[in-house]
Amino acid sequence: MELKRILARDIRAANEKAVAQYGPDVLVISSGQVNGLTELIVAVDLAPLTPEEADPFVKSRYATSGKPSGKFDVLLGQTIDQNKRDARERQATQVAKPLVEMAAKPSQAAASKVKTAAKTAAQPVEESAKRAAEEHDSLRGREIVALVREELNSLRREFKLGQQMAAWQHGGMPLPPAIAPLRDALNDAPIPVALRALLIDNIKDHNNMADALGALSRQLAHSVEQEQAQTPVSGIHALAGPSGAGKSMMVARLAQHAAQLHGSEKVMVISFQDQRAGAWNQTQLLCAQSGVDAFRATNASTLKLLLDEHVDRKLILIDTAGVQMNERLAEIRAFNLNVQCHAVIPADASAANIRRVFDNADNVWASLMLSKLDESNQPWALLQFLTDKVLSVSVASHGERTADLVQDVSLAGLVQCALDNLPLPETEEHVQLNAREAAVNELAASKLAQIAAKFKTEPTGLTHE
Repeated sequence: MELKRILARDIRAANEKAVAQYGPDVLVISSGQVNGLTELIVAVDLAPLTPEEADPFVKSRYATSGKPSGKFDVLLGQTIDQNKRDARERQATQVAKPLVEMAAKPSQAAASKVKTAAKTAAQPVEESAKRAAEEHDSLRGREIVALVREELNSLRREFKLGQQMAAWQHGGMPLPPAIAPLRDALNDAPIPVALRALLIDNIKDHNNMADALGALSRQLAHSVEQEQAQTPVSGIHALAGPSGAGKSMMVARLAQHAAQLHGSEKVMVISFQDQRAGAWNQTQLLCAQSGVDAFRATNASTLKLLLDEHVDRKLILIDTAGVQMNERLAEIRAFNLNVQCHAVIPADASAANIRRVFDNADNVWASLMLSKLDESNQPWALLQFLTDKVLSVSVASHGERTADLVQDVSLAGLVQCALDNLPLPETEEHVQLNAREAAVNELAASKLAQIAAKFKTEPTGLTHE
């Protein structure tokens, strides 16, 4: 095994470079920053030398000699005489050496044949890896096209429903002038039409903005209120969801939490058929932070073998790929090992993306895991789903670190986040409050300037030698 050093602009580029140079099974030893670049230290396996390749470096008579026989002085004299004869032969052939026919040595010819055979044997492996990568890219491309089509169909449905309800909202349901800005903000926000109609119908009986916002908050909090599911700390759990949802980071957070409870030797992570570039390296790096064992299963039989060999583990987490999610879950269900499946959904997921995850009735979900809460500002599609479906939320993530695991998930906080990001105009109270804060800040700055001027030292013109 030999250590290699890789420099790149960031960790993702370094991982891709390592995979391109040394294959997808390269082992990452460490990572760090060097002169503004990301440094990766990877371990590469070196193939052992064959006897033909090692022949130029090893003398056959020493390699094949057995136990010496005879006295030491006799053997020493024979060795000295042999070395003298070899030296005379080298001197005699030194002048005639250029006249010797340039023919390949048997050892070199054999070594070239071995290298050619090794290269020929490696070609099918490279071709199969290339075909697998091309198939993965093709499947991912088809899923992206299908997702775009579903998004367009969803927009068409929303547009038609919006046209049908526009006349009812503006003509048949007059609203007080004080809450008209709130109605306009609800119309401008990316809220599903059915949920928007329900919210607007709820504010029609209020005469001021504060009461209307309070009514919306109470109604949404009551609609999405559900019993929270338990955090996975034991058993076998598979995490699935769309690409880019944060499944690998959620697996790393759960593994670190379980390692603190049971010990890292009782927890393991399996990456199941994830062919993305750098995905396996990312899993290795994340698991190394908490000392958890990480394994890679490229097919269902390998996954079954790993699960059978590690039945003594307290917690096993399976990280699935975003491509062909339903097929991977079907393969896991076929094991009949009581594997609990959890859906990982980002808080800002679109309605079409959520629909693709939960449309398959064969998938039985144990809980819903929310990711990227810190990046969400318009979680209306998720609120619509939680209003219509009964699926308990187990954990959530808020941040980019593996320690940013939220076990006490507050859906009321998600509702408040959605309401706070409505495009509402500033009221007179907000304007007065902002003016008051600006005046206080200006007064504090002037007081600090006066104090600094009082203690300012004056030059005396004297010098110290």
